[in-house]
Amino acid sequence: KIGVSVPGDVRVVGFDDAGFASLVSPPLTTYRQPCQEIAISAFRAMLDRIQDPSLPARSIRLTGSLIVRESCGAYAK
Repeated sequence: KIGVSVPGDVRVVGFDDAGFASLVSPPLTTYRQPCQEIAISAFRAMLDRIQDPSLPARSIRLTGSLIVRESCGAYAK
């Protein structure tokens, strides 16, 4: 609508791999979070803290995935 070409003029990357991301034109490159793993890890950490309130805070690192589609200009057909 404004004369900008994706991925010709600008590259676009989304977050969370929304359901429409693969349906738009061009399909949207996106980062997919491991939502189920996040929920399970948070729930377990909460239960651990309830059972032992003296537990120190901790970091939990989970890995998501990059879903490469046409909007980033690196799509391999």
